[in-house]
Amino acid sequence: MVPEPLCSVIRKCSSAGKECTSDDRECQSAAVHDGLEITCERDADRMFVYCPPGASQRDSGVVWLLLGLAFFIAIGGSFAFWRFFLRRRTDGSP
Repeated sequence: MVPEPLCSVIRKCSSAGKECTSDDRECQSAAVHDGLEITCERDADRMFVYCPPGASQRDSGVVWLLLGLAFFIAIGGSFAFWRFFLRRRTDGSP
């Protein structure tokens, strides 16, 4: 069976989380001991995904907006820097 793409440790909380089957009490106890909480459940293969509290909120839209803004500022700065040196070279300045 193929796991649901939105309910996996990689998608929800990367290396900080654990995937435990419903009958693996040792894995579930270790996850609770580490302070992890059930983020989602995959009914198809009876798996629980444990993540740190608030892990599913890490990739909010604001983060992606700020990342995009930083990308455009970097591109604009690179273009202005390149343009400045191109102009100095055609003026004959060192």
